[in-house]
Amino acid sequence: MPRFATPRATSFLLAVPVVLLAACGPDRPAAEPTPATSPAAVDGKAVYETRCSPCHGMGGAGDGPAAAAIEPKPRNFRDPAFWAGRTAEQLRMVVRQGRPGTMMAPFAGILSDREIEAVVGYIETFRRPAS
Repeated sequence: MPRFATPRATSFLLAVPVVLLAACGPDRPAAEPTPATSPAAVDGKAVYETRCSPCHGMGGAGDGPAAAAIEPKPRNFRDPAFWAGRTAEQLRMVVRQGRPGTMMAPFAGILSDREIEAVVGYIETFRRPAS
């Protein structure tokens, strides 16, 4: 008797092509995130728009075009709770190594160390200033 994939496995398998296609880059204009202030953040914007926005959204809210097909949902960089105790080194590690149990793939070997540093600088522009 043939075995059938579980609904979760099927969702995962269906999401993979969507994420891969979306990672090729956005082909539509979208709302701009908070302006970047550091040179690394300015350089990182292009990397983010191409590699990250398909899942995390142009505005960093975890609402990119591929997000609907991803479980667990991509991180919302606009959520203050996400930033509680979060360091730039932790962000660099996730970009390099990915995040097991999620669709966050490792970018080591795909992005240079300079590109990783730049995209982390850009992601940090989504952090709201302490009030």
